[in-house]
Amino acid sequence: MLAVAVVTYLLISRLVHSHFGRAMRGLMENETLAVSVGIDVTKTLTLAAVISAGIAGAAGSLYAHYIRIIDPEVFAFINTVTMVIMVITGGKGSLAGPVVGGMIFGLLPVFLRPIMAPEAQWIAYGGVLIVILFVLPRGIVPSLAQRFAKPRSRAETVAPVAFAERDAKEHA
Repeated sequence: MLAVAVVTYLLISRLVHSHFGRAMRGLMENETLAVSVGIDVTKTLTLAAVISAGIAGAAGSLYAHYIRIIDPEVFAFINTVTMVIMVITGGKGSLAGPVVGGMIFGLLPVFLRPIMAPEAQWIAYGGVLIVILFVLPRGIVPSLAQRFAKPRSRAETVAPVAFAERDAKEHA
């Protein structure tokens, strides 16, 4: 299962950094602007839904094989809330964020089980979520990536065209 997860992560990473992935991000940010630059909204959204349904179907079939039962109770409301907490804590909008959030809230019950009742664990989950989002409001991965990113000079952020023209002249 770990191999399937790694392969899926790599495929999604390639997809996000492809032309189609840029089109999806463009639609997410500003649909009107995306349409104005020629992105076919219907085609892009349909293909995104098909890809996500395929990944969800593959994950569901692996999960059913792993737990050896197919029961809708497995996806009770509380499990859905836990998955949303994993995504928000790790950082939505990033590929590694849900993985990090999943690891935290996947391992947290293992550590809390010997010292807390199951009902009290939900209070601990809420406390961990509040602390993480108070300290890192965008989630763990985006906040840490922003803190450790190489700072850019003001000139690079204001006039990237000027730098590109200068570099082109230097290499000519």
